[in-house]
This record gives sequence, C-alpha cells and structure tokens, in this order.
Amino acid sequence: MTRFRLIRGFPAGALIIAASTVFSGCFYEKSFPMETGDYFRVRHETASPPISTRKWLAQTHGRLQHLLPAFRRTSLLTDDLVDERNVPRDVFKFFQRDPDRLQSVFCNFWGLMFSAQCIGASSDVEALNTPWPGFEEVSFPISDTVETYGWLGLVKDGETVRKADCIVLLPGFFGDNCILRQKDLADALLASGFHVLAYESRGLGVTNLRRPEIYHNFGALETHDLMIVSDWLEEKPFIRHTGLIGYCWGANQALLTSWYENCLDGHASISDRLAEHLPPLPERRRFRAGVLSFSPTLAFEEIIDKLDQERKFLSEPALSALQGNVELRMTDKQHPEISGSLRKLIDYEFARSELNYPGAVRDSLRFLRFLPYKDRAVDKKLEYARLPVIVVYGSNDPLAPSQEVVELLAGLDNPNVAAVILYGGGHVGFPAYARSYYFSLIMNFFDPVHGAAAMARPSATIPGREVQTMNIHAR
Repeated sequence: MTRFRLIRGFPAGALIIAASTVFSGCFYEKSFPMETGDYFRVRHETASPPISTRKWLAQTHGRLQHLLPAFRRTSLLTDDLVDERNVPRDVFKFFQRDPDRLQSVFCNFWGLMFSAQCIGASSDVEALNTPWPGFEEVSFPISDTVETYGWLGLVKDGETVRKADCIVLLPGFFGDNCILRQKDLADALLASGFHVLAYESRGLGVTNLRRPEIYHNFGALETHDLMIVSDWLEEKPFIRHTGLIGYCWGANQALLTSWYENCLDGHASISDRLAEHLPPLPERRRFRAGVLSFSPTLAFEEIIDKLDQERKFLSEPALSALQGNVELRMTDKQHPEISGSLRKLIDYEFARSELNYPGAVRDSLRFLRFLPYKDRAVDKKLEYARLPVIVVYGSNDPLAPSQEVVELLAGLDNPNVAAVILYGGGHVGFPAYARSYYFSLIMNFFDPVHGAAAMARPSATIPGREVQTMNIHAR
C-alpha cells in the first residue's frame, strides 16, 4: 500500500538531472529524531499576568531564534502579517522569493529537499502492522459501523502510568504512521513526559487495513471523529487533557478541530444534511492543551483545480508527487478510474462512504473551506477558537504558498490564534530545516507550566462571540 511517489510523468531527457538529485539521497525520506540538547526549554514568569497565545509565541520564538540556521533567522510573527498601515504584508517580497518558482528544483532546491525528506516514501501492510516499541495499538469506536486505530504510548514511572496530557498526531494527505516524522515526534513527546497517540483517520493506514469498507471524507466526518477520540482519551484517569498536532492536510483538520469543538451547536458551515451525519456529543471542552498546525493547505480547492491536469515532475515536482499519491489511492481502493485527479478521487471516496447524498461534496467543501474560493461561501472559523492555536509555515513551501496564512489571519481579532512564518522548511520539512527549533517549539507549546495553554488569558472577546481559553495548570 504505497503512499507517496516522488517521480511521475518523468521525461527521458531528464535522466542526468534525476541521477544527480535522486541518487544523491537528497530527496529521500530521512529520520530526524530528537537528540540530547535539542530541547531548549523556555520558562515564562508564572507570577506575571496571563498572556495570550500570540504573546506567548512572540516571547518563545524570541528565545528560540538562535536555534534556527545562521543568517536565516528572519521570520514573521502574527503581528507582522500586516504592515504599519494595517495592510496585509507581501510575504514573498519580504523573504525575497518568487512565488512562481517555488516548484523549481533550481530555484527552491532546499525547500523541495526538506519537504521530500519529511513527507515520507512508501508504506506496505507489513510496515503498517509493525509495532512501535513502547506503544500499543488501540481502537476507537466512532460508531456502530466505524472504528479507527492508532498507536498509543503512555508515560510510566516503573509500572505506574503517570498522569499527563496526551498529544494526538495527525499525518498528512493520505498519510499513515509509517512516516518517519510521526515516529520521531512520538518518541520525542513520550521522552518529554507526554502521552502520545499517533492516530490514523477513517480510510487511512491500519484503519484502512482493518476496515477497508470505510472510506475517507477528507475532514468532513473525521473532524467529528476527533471529538470522540479526545473524549475516549480523557476518560482515562491518567490523561488530563488532549492536544493536537497536524501536518499538511492533517494540519487543516487540526485547525478545523479548533473551530468545531466550539461550534457543536451549529454553524453556517455545517449544512442541515451534513449535520445529520454528525451525532450530538456531550458538551465539554476538548483539546485544551492546544493545537499546532504545520503547513496547512489552506487554499486546498485551488490545489484540486491544479490537479485536474497532469503535472510533470521536472517542472512541478510537488504537484506531480501529489498526483502520484492520488493515483496510488485510486489503485488501492479500486476506484473506477486511475488518474491524478483529486477532484475525481474525492467524488469516488464520497460515493462509497456514508456521505453519499446529492450535494455531499459541495456541503463538505464548505465545511472544510478557510479562504475565499471563486464565488463560493466562506465562513468565519478561527474566530471561534477558544484554545491555543499556532500555525507554522515555511516561506519556501512549494505546495501551500505562505501568503495563504496572511489571508487567513490578517485582521483576525482572536488572541488565541497565532502564526510564525520561517525563512525555510518547505512543506512540513521543519525537522530537516531546524531540528532543535522544531522540537523546542513543540515541547514548549505543550509544557504544562510554561506552555501556551498554561499561560493563556482567562478570556478574550472577539466580535459577535466570546472566546474562552482555559488555564490547564489550574486543575
């Protein structure tokens, strides 16, 4: 069950260039485990007044900047996304990048290389079933007909399970737990005193192996599933609160979760027909430890449009690889057509899922939408986030242009939501770009005493809605 193919539609005349790059090992997946000295802990003054997530990020990033590559420490934080006139900033001009050349190996070699090293290469049945040392496979009863799976690691003192927060990890587009990045981060979190769940949504990974009749809905149902997963975890006496980390498409789902957990009573993005497939849940807080979103594909509908035509590896390697991923999914699930069209894949998956009513795809795209797209409705979402949320981008991301985060957050008056755009890192390639910064940001974010949730303001007000944050250390 292969998940990622780097080369698609590769022209024969490019053989020399291919040999000089692929065979050098630069564009293969690599492991970046947290090593001794990688975690630089930032301590905030706990006696001082509570601080918002935005202020927490500004202070923490300032203390971690020395961990970024020398001469590449320029970055943009939330308040920098608009200039002194309150006009949205041109990210590419600021970082001196050409947005039309981010797909070029010659112009964005490092961004593409870091991306390839952290996205993953392939997975098969044997790899998916290989246990992780220190983790156990767990299943989640989503409903009478749906079950999902993941690897759960618990922090222990001898034989006693320690009480701690549990961080849930979401892979990227059709990703699974065979991605080295998942295992590296899970081990790092466990070693730092957190319980960890490496989770695979319906239709993905082990969940797909165990229940192949269940198809993927790209977040339209999976976001609701995460509420059930959080409840299941927090029912355990040794789990205090849950947190969430997502990458690429999983990063979109993480952002949706930060909105959805505060909108269970309804929202314009949830149609009446879609709501029929989202059963009522107990009214409670979820993912109070916070949400980290690495390289979300915010303008995903534009990506759907781009994949309607075949993309060549030499000119557009990231999009070509994504199309290869789509083809492999179509092959794995034996869909009627094998192509690189994400639009057709979405249609096929929905047709075989419980969301197969007329207009389900249209309703679901509105549910998933963050940014304006053509004449389609876009609803406010992150304005409703009441837990700490941080979005991390690389200015040289070849798949999700970093200008998208400016469109998302410029003018957003919610101090619970923050962002940082780094000089490099490509698409989810942050462990390869700046390993120590990457691990330090994550561990500090979830720190139960000095982390973003622990230091958050008790409340903040946004237009039309009161947004509450929770001090997770006041237990």
